[in-house]
Amino acid sequence: MNPSRRNLLKMGGAALAMIPVVAVAAKNDSIRTTMRYKGSPEGDKKCADCGLFVAGASATDAGSCKVFPGDTEISPNGYCMAWAQKG
Repeated sequence: MNPSRRNLLKMGGAALAMIPVVAVAAKNDSIRTTMRYKGSPEGDKKCADCGLFVAGASATDAGSCKVFPGDTEISPNGYCMAWAQKG
């Protein structure tokens, strides 16, 4: 195998490995848009007080949300239409 063919195969393999990452990010962006997610509170409603929010390592770290599967960049001070008071 010559060096240029080997480099082409390496680059192709790396590109294929990135496809799932790009697809997941795009899916979460569309869910965020649909749910009108924003990184700031809506009045006194914020993710940290929502029953769907899964807190990060500390109270100020980003967490995740049951509405946004696989998304770990949800701000505790954020808000979306799915907000529901913790019970």
